[in-house]
Amino acid sequence: MEIGERRRTNVLVLRPVGRIDDLTSAEFQSRLLAAVTSTGDDLVVDFSSVEYISSAGLRTLMTASRLKPKERRLAVACLNSIVSEIFAISRFSYVVPIFTTVEEASAAWHAPPRPEPAVPHPEAQAAGPLRIHFWGTRGSLPAPLRARGVRVKIRDALLAARGRTLETEAAIDAFIDSRLPFSVRGTFGGDTSCVEIITGGDEYVICDFGTGVREFGNHVMAEHDPAAKRCFNVFLSHLHWDHIMGFPFFRPAYIRGNLIRIHSSHAAVSEALHNQQSEPCFPVDFRALPATIEFVALEPGQTYQIAGLSVTTIKQFHAGDSYGYRFTRGGKTIVYSTDCEHKYSNLDQSYPFIAFYRNADVLIFDAMYSLADAISVKEDWGHSSNVVAVELAQAARVKRLVLFHHEPAYDDHMIEEVFTDTVRFEEISQPGHKVEVISAYDGLELDL
Repeated sequence: MEIGERRRTNVLVLRPVGRIDDLTSAEFQSRLLAAVTSTGDDLVVDFSSVEYISSAGLRTLMTASRLKPKERRLAVACLNSIVSEIFAISRFSYVVPIFTTVEEASAAWHAPPRPEPAVPHPEAQAAGPLRIHFWGTRGSLPAPLRARGVRVKIRDALLAARGRTLETEAAIDAFIDSRLPFSVRGTFGGDTSCVEIITGGDEYVICDFGTGVREFGNHVMAEHDPAAKRCFNVFLSHLHWDHIMGFPFFRPAYIRGNLIRIHSSHAAVSEALHNQQSEPCFPVDFRALPATIEFVALEPGQTYQIAGLSVTTIKQFHAGDSYGYRFTRGGKTIVYSTDCEHKYSNLDQSYPFIAFYRNADVLIFDAMYSLADAISVKEDWGHSSNVVAVELAQAARVKRLVLFHHEPAYDDHMIEEVFTDTVRFEEISQPGHKVEVISAYDGLELDL
């Protein structure tokens, strides 16, 4: 295989000719690895004379990307329409940057560096109102909607539509939005715990690595330049599977230059995440992840300034211990309190969670079980009920109570029934303080 070579302002340019396939990829790899390991120059592969590249050829680029020194840069340029399509189908833009021309790559790499923005004081970092996005709301294990569940929803919708004139798309949309209950027109979702607090700042804030973090990661990659480096602040409630099992599928962890700070009060958090991604449990070792991952220890009861938020933790009642988080900024407070089994015979102001929840704008609360289950067959399983949720929210004068960590055995109709019952219980039990009750679902977004 013919491979030309030239230099351009500290950039080495390789120009292979013909097809890069099973017959030529070994020669291409040998030349490519020699180039990325033997010189100090950045490297661009000029594909203007390449007719086709097979999976073997793409693999050589992957190998070079992994073996090159960290400070060296590798890119490709001048792809024809066929090769460009192969790169797109293979999602290789996430592996190697693609430029239209060699000159474009060189210019991008050697442009004058932009001045680093000043890091604001945490209290001055507010860039808009706080928002909450729920990416995963199930407890214990994922509970995907299956074919039978979809059929039931379609059937219920068609039964509700009998006798109505729905001749336009607008009429259909209005019927769905105004006449169908949420359990028919939507779904509470099946992903496990992952909640994003949107601060308006440059850093992301999320609670827990349940399976919902996969969709969150996909959202970040779709909304922003995949090559842009991001900082993710993650607050782990605890280390049970349903709260960490999404991390191996979190795409930003596979992007070099991203920073993931994992905040936790568990001494074993690093060990748990390493073990989850080790033989024989998972094919990609935790230590092989390209992103920079830091573990930050938090002391319960202490207040920290993180990503523009004041953050306080509390130890909760759960097997192996779990921790709740209170996030405050600009007079607004969000409390994330999942996987806690509240037991009290006399609820008064001495109960520590009343002070922790006090005057929260939003309390995200594990209401997985009915009260009957929570104090009988599922006692000491580490979760609470909708009844206890309302009592604590009322005692702490919480504004909005979000039912969370839904029982995976419940379908959408059953979760909706729990929500309806909870709203009614709040109405008949309120001691003069009104609490708005909300049932979380995957995709719910709340403004503060």
